[in-house]
Amino acid sequence: MRKQTSIFVVLFALATSLFMADVGGPSTVLAQASAHSSFYVSMHGSNTAAGSRKHPFRTIQHAVRAVPSGSRVLVRQGTYSGFEVTKDGIRVAGVRGASVRVEGGATDTVEFKGVRGGGLQHVHVVGSGVQYGSAVRVADSSRVTIRQVQAKNARTYGILVVDSSRVRLRGNDIFGNASGIEERRAVNLRIVRNHIHHNLKQVDSGRGAEGITFFESTGDVLVKGNRFSHNRTHLEVFGASRLNIQHNHFVAGEVMETGTSGPECARNRFVRNIAARGGVSADGMILRCAQKMLIAHNVFDGFDDFAMYIVNGRSGVSFGGSIQGLRVLNNIVVGGRAYSLGEGLPDSVALDYNLLNKAGSTAQYGSFVAYVSGRGNADTLRQFRRWTGYERHGLSASPAFVKRAAGNYHLRRKSPAIDAGTASVGGGYRGKAPDIGRYETR
Repeated sequence: MRKQTSIFVVLFALATSLFMADVGGPSTVLAQASAHSSFYVSMHGSNTAAGSRKHPFRTIQHAVRAVPSGSRVLVRQGTYSGFEVTKDGIRVAGVRGASVRVEGGATDTVEFKGVRGGGLQHVHVVGSGVQYGSAVRVADSSRVTIRQVQAKNARTYGILVVDSSRVRLRGNDIFGNASGIEERRAVNLRIVRNHIHHNLKQVDSGRGAEGITFFESTGDVLVKGNRFSHNRTHLEVFGASRLNIQHNHFVAGEVMETGTSGPECARNRFVRNIAARGGVSADGMILRCAQKMLIAHNVFDGFDDFAMYIVNGRSGVSFGGSIQGLRVLNNIVVGGRAYSLGEGLPDSVALDYNLLNKAGSTAQYGSFVAYVSGRGNADTLRQFRRWTGYERHGLSASPAFVKRAAGNYHLRRKSPAIDAGTASVGGGYRGKAPDIGRYETR
């Protein structure tokens, strides 16, 4: 009989301890938690609870302060206040299938500050209404991932990355801001497969309505597979170097503007992108700061004034920089004027192996191939070549796209662009030489 009684006592004590661990609050559960534990937040929770699945916290801010570094904070459906993360490795995510909205905050709705690791996923973040405020800010941090987040309606920035490294922005929907993404002095930043659109507010009197602004970044920034639409300027490059911009689609907005007030824009690459006017008044690329830049294997379709405006930034141009070593090779420009060239371009600038076709253009200056300062508009490629010496291997012909009207810029089998490019840009190809344009035929 004594043995039986002792067993009941043990079982009762064990059950009591498990119950208390679940309801006893942070002093019990959090003390026992280790890195990589999961905690929960709910609109029906309490900040005096343990943060467990059955007894969740009430606010995200309390959760990210209370849980150990390296933890995951899972947020259930509802609308929550903004928060700041200052511990390493904290991952905040909406529960799969739930609609989680975060809004408010003094300047930035969500901020990762001085952390290593962590991130945000499956959350809709409404940006701050304060000037220079953001929906999501990552500052002085590394290895932070922002993924499948809606960053919208900020007075200024959708996502702001400052003095940080190895940040990943992937699969986000960024719209309704003054600047969709702004990065400042970032290193090893990855911006991949995001939709960046309808960012049309003004930051201040001098700037705004931009998809991404790159400010004085110095290395290994990848911009790949993104969709840009209805931003006034899709890419703003200011004193930023070593940007690798590839496999993106741009429509309804100016493609890129470069400039500087100090550091050069050096060794940037704009390769295998599609850029189309898209039914609005828009121009292509303004290149006044483009030292050793490569623009290759792109398609530019239907821009009003120019696909590329190239000016010697060292000739007194505002916000100008060096364009020494700029190379524009293996591109297709259709439905608009390809170039507008300023005076005194350096001898190291190379424009060649491009296919230029103005046929059927509805663009403002689409009846011309190019504009050359001091000469005027060139009606034909031959005239442009004679005036400038550029495009010695260039083509004036229909590229024979599969279906341009539907945005299909693959080449038909008998396209003159096949095997007509130069291999000097690097990368693999099929046939005798690279094809001109975005796609290599099979």
